[in-house]
Amino acid sequence: MRFLSGLSMVGSFGSGRLFGFISTLEAMHIPFQMVEAAGSLYLGVGQPEECTPEAGLDRPGPCFLSSGFSVTESFASRSYPVVLVAGKDRLEVDVYESSARSAMRLGILELASQVRMVPAGPLLQGERSHDVGATADRVRLAKLAIEQGQLTKLVVTGRATQSLTESFSVGAALSRLKKAHPASHLYYVDGFFGASPELVAAKSGHLLSLRPLAGTALRGGQVALLNSAKDLFEHRLMVEQLQDDLSGYVKELDMPRAPVLFDAGRLIHLATPMRGQLLPGANLVSVVLAIAPTAAVSGVPRTTALEMLAQIEPSRGMYAGIIGITDPFGDGEVYLAIRGASAYQGTLGLVAGAGIVADSQADAEVAEIEAKFDVVTRALNPR
Repeated sequence: MRFLSGLSMVGSFGSGRLFGFISTLEAMHIPFQMVEAAGSLYLGVGQPEECTPEAGLDRPGPCFLSSGFSVTESFASRSYPVVLVAGKDRLEVDVYESSARSAMRLGILELASQVRMVPAGPLLQGERSHDVGATADRVRLAKLAIEQGQLTKLVVTGRATQSLTESFSVGAALSRLKKAHPASHLYYVDGFFGASPELVAAKSGHLLSLRPLAGTALRGGQVALLNSAKDLFEHRLMVEQLQDDLSGYVKELDMPRAPVLFDAGRLIHLATPMRGQLLPGANLVSVVLAIAPTAAVSGVPRTTALEMLAQIEPSRGMYAGIIGITDPFGDGEVYLAIRGASAYQGTLGLVAGAGIVADSQADAEVAEIEAKFDVVTRALNPR
């Protein structure tokens, strides 16, 4: 993938300063957006402009893609005057610009030279607050709708909050998340940040790849997960929905007959990797708009699920939306904005979901949501 096509490299700084640099951008209210893709972290900095994926070299550098849960209503594609790249095994962060002196005007290298390491110590304080009763009520409403034949599956969410310490910064939080979940993909967009385990779609030439996840267990529960009728049914619903959605975009899908395990650290998921050749006229953005929100975060059937979620839940905002990046030729990767949080006025706001089907048990689904909160909060306050 050629994310840096058309950009000019103007300098670099030590990779140990990256997360402190992000904290500096946050403190100075300099716009930025970040996504981890193709083995590197890409950080767009400065005032963004709208961009069109697959514009070729008429638009240098990458487009940063994002949306909230309501993808068709909030889809954004942005380019930034400065792009920083940190490779997985690189000792330096490389600085690129789309036009002459963009990095100098923003003072990127000067800011980087003054950055301190992100602080040690806890980023959260006090106890996590989760309205378990409200979450359990959503589970029961979902089960009732399923019993009445309105739905086959509905993904409901729980909400939790926890107080931040004075040491908190987004840069420090991202640093902790990466250390705790190295196989996940960091992201930050519009105040929402996290480490996503789920690839929505990736395009390289005419090849489309997906790695949808549905079905969850704590580490140690792998065998039970592979034999769970409830989780296998929930997963199959998602796969079938994706097959239907992709029928007009992909020649044929190659996938395993049964789901495999995906190791997301503390949690283990059922996954069905998919690959297929795109049909003429199809591209990464059109595919994402066709499949999102998938049954991994919405339900089956999708339209009925979205209507019900609008009635029983607060707005999800960025949670379960998409984050990604494309190069000037339309190749790129898109991830699901999960395992994330927002920070506002001294409080961390968490959202996590669980898929409800006929065999779901309310206590188990609430426990799954708590476990997903733990993925974030344990990373920010390592024990």
